[in-house]
Amino acid sequence: MEIYLLKSSIALTILYAFYWLLLRNETYFGWNRIYLISSIFTSLISPLINISIFEKAGESIGNIIQPVIVSTQIGIIRENHSLSILSIIYISGAVFFTLKFLSKLSQIYYMYYRFQKVQYNGFRAVLVDGNISPFTFFSILFLSRSDYEKGNIAEMVVHERTHKEQFHSLDVILLEITTIIQWFNPFLWLIRIALKSEHEFIADRNVLEKGYDKVAYQTLLFEKSLGVIGLGVTNNFNYSLLKNRLKMMTIKKSNSAAIVKYIFALPLLLSICLFLSTNMKVLGQEKVYEIVDKMPQYGNSPDDLRMFVARNMKYPESAAKLGVQGRIYLQFIVTDMGKVKDVSVIKVAVPEKDMKEGITVTALKKDKDGKVEFKDYKSTGDAKIDQAYKDLENEAIRVLKLLGDFTPGEEKGKKVNVQFTFPITFVLQ
Repeated sequence: MEIYLLKSSIALTILYAFYWLLLRNETYFGWNRIYLISSIFTSLISPLINISIFEKAGESIGNIIQPVIVSTQIGIIRENHSLSILSIIYISGAVFFTLKFLSKLSQIYYMYYRFQKVQYNGFRAVLVDGNISPFTFFSILFLSRSDYEKGNIAEMVVHERTHKEQFHSLDVILLEITTIIQWFNPFLWLIRIALKSEHEFIADRNVLEKGYDKVAYQTLLFEKSLGVIGLGVTNNFNYSLLKNRLKMMTIKKSNSAAIVKYIFALPLLLSICLFLSTNMKVLGQEKVYEIVDKMPQYGNSPDDLRMFVARNMKYPESAAKLGVQGRIYLQFIVTDMGKVKDVSVIKVAVPEKDMKEGITVTALKKDKDGKVEFKDYKSTGDAKIDQAYKDLENEAIRVLKLLGDFTPGEEKGKKVNVQFTFPITFVLQ
């Protein structure tokens, strides 16, 4: 989840920076809206896609370390459901903005059923008592009863009809969902302002194109900006900063040369999408040895590695309760700096006598003579059993990632990367 949020946040930041630098002052408001929506979708969806371009040519199981046996006599690790401080903060924020979103929707629901409704110029209009700023939510127009009765709402209706016809409420709902996910990202809040501003620019331009007087309309905007601001989950008549709205009504329209900027935006979106969804881990780029002149060593003796793992490994409680036991083959690389990297469960299970393709975990079973043999573990469809085997994998990976630095391996006097395969057997006793 952390990796997803990081990738998503970086993408949104880069894409907003492009908008702020090149697009925000252009009068192609519709294109700006499309770009901002595309940026949000790119940041939300691309990190979930995994495209593998480079893969290791083949899996090797050479250089096998003597197995370590982990039994329930060593100890059972209790299931830990505690959350880190950062996780608690993130979840609290997500819950807060979820509740805030639901609160906004409930206020709309309340006003809709509380006040009188009339049909007006293609709208289902809700006449709210009190001084409110007009706003739409999908096809529903909310406005004050006094504005409706006085009849000074022609420009408002044109403005709000633009929001309705262009489905701006869908954009706002998307913003609210994105806020729940990325509430901590300051650039998300800037995108919220930008997209809602583009909505208002589009609607304002449509009012002026209908022939309404610019000065009279700007005066109306100023008057309505003194009213009560509507809900953040809606399209408000006066949402945007009035200064920016007035500016966009007076500046000269962008010339056709500005289209070039939007042409550049497309490859940027595609590049970000490809970058986030592609697994760029190329194991084969750096040469990795299995046997070298001087092998890496952990600690002061060859047994220190196995002793460290044996001391720190605990039998997962979920596996112990279900009687799950088995052997897991891990691989990791000791770099030329002595660091441990790329700890993973390999894709080949190695039986006692001969090698054959299998999956990551082997299960311990007894043959008819009562002897223990290894069989490839295959899912039985029991989610609890499958999770128990996954817990064995996770525990093995956890402990190997605790390893400190090795003395690097050397080949012909040069420090090199060396790969190890480490079998770990979990046995119930």
